[in-house]
Amino acid sequence: MKQKYKLSPTTGSLGAILEGVDLTLLDKETLSLLVKALDQFLVIQIPNQNLGRFQLSKLGSAFGPHFHHPIVSNGYEDCPEVLELLKRPEDIKVFGGESWHADITWLKPGGYLSFLHGIEIPKVGGDTAFSSTISAFEKLSNSFQNLLRGMSAVHAYHWSEGKEIKPWIAEHPVVRIHPTTGREGLYINRMFTTRFSNMSILESKPLLESLFNQMEAHDITCRFKWNKGDVLIWDNRFTLHYPINDFSGVRRKMIRTSILETAV
Repeated sequence: MKQKYKLSPTTGSLGAILEGVDLTLLDKETLSLLVKALDQFLVIQIPNQNLGRFQLSKLGSAFGPHFHHPIVSNGYEDCPEVLELLKRPEDIKVFGGESWHADITWLKPGGYLSFLHGIEIPKVGGDTAFSSTISAFEKLSNSFQNLLRGMSAVHAYHWSEGKEIKPWIAEHPVVRIHPTTGREGLYINRMFTTRFSNMSILESKPLLESLFNQMEAHDITCRFKWNKGDVLIWDNRFTLHYPINDFSGVRRKMIRTSILETAV
C-alpha cells in the first residue's frame, strides 16, 4: 500500500521534515524515498514513529552494515548495534560531546548514516543542530577549493577513562564528492580531525581552525527540535552535527544506530 507523504525543507542549505511515513513498513517505495530525500537534504526528521531497538536495527540494516562501537558499552545486550542514550536528571553531560562533528570518521570506511529515535523527550531543550559541509565547501574561492582537493587529513579517536588505549586513526581526503549529486563537501571535523597529512598538528591548526569556523557558520546550518517519536537520519559524509546540552534536571532517552560505508 502506498503511503501518502509530505516532504518539507527546513532551510536553504540542508534539512527536511518527512511526514506521513511509517518506518515499520519499509517497502521498496519508502526506502527509495528515504534515499532520495537524504541525497537532496542530507538530514531528515520523521515524526510520529514508535520503533523498538530491533525495528531501528532493521531500518538501519536496509542501508548497509551496522557499526559496533569498540568502546562504548551502552548497547543492548540482545541488540548491541543499537545504543541507549540516556541522560538522567542528575547527569551533566550529553552523549556525543558538545562539539561539532561527524560520526565515525576515525575509521575507513567511515560512517555513512546515523539513526536517532526519541523515546523520552523533555519539554524544552535538547535540540540537535546540523551543518552542510557541501555548502561550506561551495562558499570557498576556486583557488582555495583547488588547494583542498589535493589534501588529506588524519582523523583519530582517543578514549581515556582510567586506562590507556591505542587510538583509532584513519586518513581521508579533505574533499569528498557525493556519489549521487556530484557536489563536493569538506570531510573534516573539530572533534576527530587532528592534522593534515604530511603536516604537523601545529602547522595544520590555523587552516583547520579557519575551515572549522566556515563549516559551523549559522547560514549553512539547521536545527531540529525533538518530540517523542521523532526519528532523525543524517548523512555523516556531508554533514556535521552538534547535540545541544541546554536541559538539566529532567530525563531524556533515545536509541541510536549507525551504518558504515561499504566503500570509499
